[in-house]
Order: sequence, then C-alpha cells, then structure tokens
Amino acid sequence: QVVSWGESTFIQGGINVINPIDVSKLRIAGSELKEAFLPIDMVWTSFSFGENFSIEALYMFEFEQIDIDPAGTYFSTNDIAALGGEFVMLNFGLVDEPANFAACPGILANPAIPATDLSRVSCSAAVPRSPDRFADDDGQYGVALRYFSPELNNTEFGLYFLNYHSRVPVLSGTAVTNSNANSGRYFAEYPEDIRLYGLSFNTTLESAGVAVQGEISYRDNVPLQIDDVELLFSALSPLNALIPQPGNRFISQLGTFGVGEEVRGWERHELSQFQMTFTKVFGPNNFLGADQIAAVAEVGATKVWDLPDAAVLRYQGDGTDTTGGPDALTGALRNPQTQVGGFATSFSWGYRSAVRADYNNAFGTAFTLSPRVAFNHDVNGTTPGPGGNFIEDRKSLTFGVEANYLNQWSADVSYTRFFGAGIFNLISDRDFVSMNAKYSF
Repeated sequence: QVVSWGESTFIQGGINVINPIDVSKLRIAGSELKEAFLPIDMVWTSFSFGENFSIEALYMFEFEQIDIDPAGTYFSTNDIAALGGEFVMLNFGLVDEPANFAACPGILANPAIPATDLSRVSCSAAVPRSPDRFADDDGQYGVALRYFSPELNNTEFGLYFLNYHSRVPVLSGTAVTNSNANSGRYFAEYPEDIRLYGLSFNTTLESAGVAVQGEISYRDNVPLQIDDVELLFSALSPLNALIPQPGNRFISQLGTFGVGEEVRGWERHELSQFQMTFTKVFGPNNFLGADQIAAVAEVGATKVWDLPDAAVLRYQGDGTDTTGGPDALTGALRNPQTQVGGFATSFSWGYRSAVRADYNNAFGTAFTLSPRVAFNHDVNGTTPGPGGNFIEDRKSLTFGVEANYLNQWSADVSYTRFFGAGIFNLISDRDFVSMNAKYSF
C-alpha cells in the first residue's frame, strides 16, 4: 500500500515518510510524483467518530529503502552509496580510479607489480564497499488523529506519531587492518526506530481565495551523516603508528581508531521541519488573459537543535571534497586544501514555487495550451544529510508548455536549468530538456 500523511507539496522530509520513493522514476519524462512512491506491505485501518473526528493506524511488515540515482547515471551525485557503487577513492582526485576494480585484490597481492605501477597506485587508493546493513522488517508503526472544525473556517487538523526505520542510507566504515588503505572498508546502513511527531492543518482564506496548508514535524533521534572525509581519515588513523612525521598523519575530528575497529559515521540528533503551502487560482479576466491561472508557493525550514559547531564536528554537505581541518600549507599534507564553508548548518530554509496558465481553445482550435514556470531557491543554510532539502543559494528554474487535445492526447516540453551555490551545487551542470506525449482512454 501507499499511505500519505501530512500536507507537503514540494518539500520532502516532513511527515510523509511512510513510503520510500524510487528517485529514478522522477527522471522519466512525463512522470508524476505518485508514480515514484514504492508500495510496502502494511495493514492500515481508519475509524470515524461522528462527522468531525477520525483516527488512522498502520503497521508495516517490511522495510524498503529509497532508490537513489544509480552510480554513473546522469543525475547521480554519489557513486559511493548508490546502486553500483563499489569503492571510494582517497587522495582527493590526485589518483585515477582503477580501470578494473575487480582485479585489485590480485594486483595488490602480486609482489611482482612495483609500488610505482599505476594499477597498484590506483588500487591502493580505492577503499572497497562492504555489504549494506539493512533495517529489520518489523518495528514500524504509526497513528494519525484528524479533526475537522467547521467553527474555525472549515479547518482540518492532523496529529501524527510514527516509528520507522531510515529510508535513506548513512555511511560508516571499518578501520584498516594493515599498511594498505585498501584493507579498510565502508558500508551503507539504515538506522532503526526513528520517532516522528507531527502536526498539520489545511484551510482556506476565503476573503483572499487562498488555500493554506502546513505542517511541523519533530524527530528526537534522527541519524545525520558526519562529513565523509572525517570518516575516511578516522578509518585510516591506525596507519599513524607507521608515520613518524606528524604532518603526514591522518587527523580526524572523530579521533583515532584501532586496527579493524568499526567507525560509525553518523550521530542521532533532534530535528524539526516546518513548511507552509499557499495555493491561489485566478479565474478568467486575469492579468495574463488566461482562462485560469494556478499559483503554488511552499516555504520550508529545517532546524537541528543539538548540532555541534563545525569546529567540534563537521557534518556532511554536498561539495565538501576535503576536510575543514589544517591543509598542506600548514604542514598537514593529507589534506590538500582546507574546505571553507559548505558543511551542514543547524538552520536552513528555502522555498518552491510554480505558476501554470490554461488557455482553452487556443488560437481557435480544440487544443488547450498550458504554459508554466517553476522556481526553487534554497535561501540560507545547508541541511545535514542524508537527503537534506536545502543547500545555500542553490536554485533551479523550469519553463514548460503542455498542449492538450480534448483530454485525450497531450504533449509536453520543458527546460530545466540548475544554478547557484558554486561548487556545492553538484547538479549545476545537469540542465536538461524533457519531452513526452500521452494518450488517455
């Protein structure tokens, strides 16, 4: 089944986390959001008490994770945790990836291959991936209470509790067991028993003709990803015993670890998310001369109440390719350059907006033309991963138009541009054009 809770329209990560999504389905031309939700085995029931009060309850019998873009695909920004990711490279791009990673064990075990051979150098810098650690199928359940108030302008309120397992992966590792970095490991895991508490409402401001909906959610133990470079350096810290020069040692905010010791790359924190959505429909005689205009705007914010200062522990932000610690200029030769900015912040916010106009019988034909524009802007702050909503100053702009013939045939073309946020916007080079045609019967 697919069960949707909450009032979110564009911004994810709020109350509506029951069903994971297949991100690749959203990349298909003409796809709709509902097609991306993956059904899971559950029992769901609902009871009404009078005309204004109802209660829902559910229990899930299986765990399913989100399907992120597979490694190497057009929209993929992560070849580490995605499907197809086999290894993570050290040395910050100074060493090429192995031409054939499957051959690395044999290359590293062959004493006839000199240490300066490019294949050995590449394999030595590739840390293999261990099997993923999935959550258990049991222990996921929730309840929702809804109240409809005619006295408060026909407002519906919702109150939610959900105990669920993380749908998105976090990364951890195992420290090296010998002098070869290849002896270390990393793995993706899905922490269990996240507790979510939520409150939602939807109503209409009749005097303005605006539909308003909103929600606030609170998690008291959500797992957040520590910076991946800190994780890697800590997993390599057993090598420090073999490195006499302090500047050549691996220094991590996570500290040092013993040979083969497991390094957890995440910590649990208290996190709140707030969002509100406004919808306005303009009838005929509007300023664009359309038969109808629909405008939607959603604003959201994320607050991590107990996130430590970056000087104490840095949390993952997209595009932070090196550590924020000392670099080569200070004698710390393992870090080519100190990363300034881009790490997760305790507060972040942004908005999403879209406008669509419908022109019936356009140009005297039986076609309805519907041009649209959408604009997204992450205004301030960077949400901690995994799957954070906002990266400061990241933007996207979409122009599109749909032609509909008698509600049977339709064709759509659109162009999307990604920009802003500099090196921290990992999809700034992924602009695309989408085209599709549909027949409904």
